[in-house]
Amino acid sequence: MTGAPARLRAAAFDVLMIVLGGAITAGLVHIVAILIIPLYASNDAFARLSQLAPVNKTVLLPEANGAARLFPYADPAVAAAFCRYDLRDGPVRVKAPIARYEFSSLSFHTRRGAIFYALTDRAATQNALDALVVTEKQLRTISARDSEDEPTRDLRIVSSTDEGFVLMRSFSQSPSQLADAEARVSALKCQPEAMPP
Repeated sequence: MTGAPARLRAAAFDVLMIVLGGAITAGLVHIVAILIIPLYASNDAFARLSQLAPVNKTVLLPEANGAARLFPYADPAVAAAFCRYDLRDGPVRVKAPIARYEFSSLSFHTRRGAIFYALTDRAATQNALDALVVTEKQLRTISARDSEDEPTRDLRIVSSTDEGFVLMRSFSQSPSQLADAEARVSALKCQPEAMPP
């Protein structure tokens, strides 16, 4: 009779290990599925923005409201504009004016929507944010032509993808100041820049 309880414990342990193994496998499958969904999404942020404007054109995003929301979680106190870029023909210069006492930010996104660099109004010089978006190869070419006597003042941001977009946001402290914030973000410029000879 002592063998029966031992066999029962062994059988219970085997069943427990099978259930535990199945639960761990199911958990891993779910985590992997969630992580790869963005890779297969056809209507991601870049695709939606591509429908609104061509490359290097700044477009003001519509005001956030409950009825017609282009992007989820938009803040109605923040004006936003974007411009898409394509680095295959060369670097892109991004310039954005800022107000002295109003929060503004620039975020640089890859083709898949991942933010790879961000700036706020605290990084501004002469009331503007100014950056050069380049690929790794373009950066090497530009850096090779830099003068050793005069260091560059350019902020050079390396994009891991040839295509992407820049999103500018500006906060308005009251609804009456939203028009000023919209004017600021509408002044965002994304212009192709020639490679140095």
